[in-house]
Amino acid sequence: MAGTFTDFTRRIFSAGLACGLGLTLWLSPLAAATAHLAYIGTLDKKLLIYDEDKEEVVGEIQLQGIPRQTALTHDQSKLVILTTQMAVETVDLQAKKMLTHFELADGRSRPRMSRGGGGLVVDPTGRYMYATFRNSVKESDFYKMEPPQFVKIDLQSGKILQSFPFAANMENGFGAGVTYRVSPDGKSLYVFDEDLIIYDLATFKEVDRIEMSRPDYPGSSPYRLVAENDPNARDNEYTSLFTSIDPVVHKGTLGLATLDLNSRKSTFVPIGIDLPSLGFLLSPDHTRGYSIMFEGLGGNRRTEFWVWDIANHKVIKKAPFEARPTLRFGLSADGKKIYLYGAGSSFEVFDGDTLQSRKLISLNKDTTTNLVTLAAK
Repeated sequence: MAGTFTDFTRRIFSAGLACGLGLTLWLSPLAAATAHLAYIGTLDKKLLIYDEDKEEVVGEIQLQGIPRQTALTHDQSKLVILTTQMAVETVDLQAKKMLTHFELADGRSRPRMSRGGGGLVVDPTGRYMYATFRNSVKESDFYKMEPPQFVKIDLQSGKILQSFPFAANMENGFGAGVTYRVSPDGKSLYVFDEDLIIYDLATFKEVDRIEMSRPDYPGSSPYRLVAENDPNARDNEYTSLFTSIDPVVHKGTLGLATLDLNSRKSTFVPIGIDLPSLGFLLSPDHTRGYSIMFEGLGGNRRTEFWVWDIANHKVIKKAPFEARPTLRFGLSADGKKIYLYGAGSSFEVFDGDTLQSRKLISLNKDTTTNLVTLAAK
């Protein structure tokens, strides 16, 4: 009887152990998959991997060049990087390694990012990248700057596939502050200027224009809606700050604008007096917005976090913080933390609810790119 009980106990224990091991093995990849990771480039040719839950750098990916600008693929599995020497590098974020590297320059010419070009953008398939470049061509005894061109880069073959000249009335390319996105079907380019201009990507010809430069409220004047980087963005819907200046007394107005390109409807809600802004980011559920507002210059500059209630179109919280000479900011994947960084090695974490600093991290090398966060899981 005792032996029978012992055998039974052993079998139960073994089954429980096997079940426990199986559960552990099943949970391990799940735990790894749900880790909130962010990425930022540094001056020493690296892409740092930052764990948002641990609030520390947990790894790095070696690059061949100094990263300058980044573009996340639509499925958020790869990061395309433009280096300071105008090379393109593609990084697999899951495998944590660089996949490809190719040069855009040759022995005679070197492309350069055009001012106000809108940055980099990758099409939904992840194969093509679009940008605005100006070519610097070496002649016998001087360098010649060619007019800007809109280019289509094949990330698979590592070549500039097509180059399109700008229209005669756009000899300098897109204006300063322009941002752009590719449509979900990969066929159109949305250029966010004073109006929203839609181009056919096959021909780079304007095919449509949505006049948004005059919001429908008294005393309005032209404004600009910026397509901010939002990993949780709904296809064809954009929410951001807008500013409008009264043409009579030149009073600035600040507000929230939302554009739904599926229905072609836009809303503009004025909030209050205009102050300069350092960007606008949305929480993953799009119920909150975060911006950094400032006034003044130099040592007298006052800098504040503003938290926005998107549904009710109002500012619900403000908190001042110590300004920096140069400043960028980001938002964690869960929307609960705000990150401050810039031209330096410091990386500061703020609580999204209290707006108070919770941790200051030294990255050892100056940061050279924006912080890339992924969609909330």
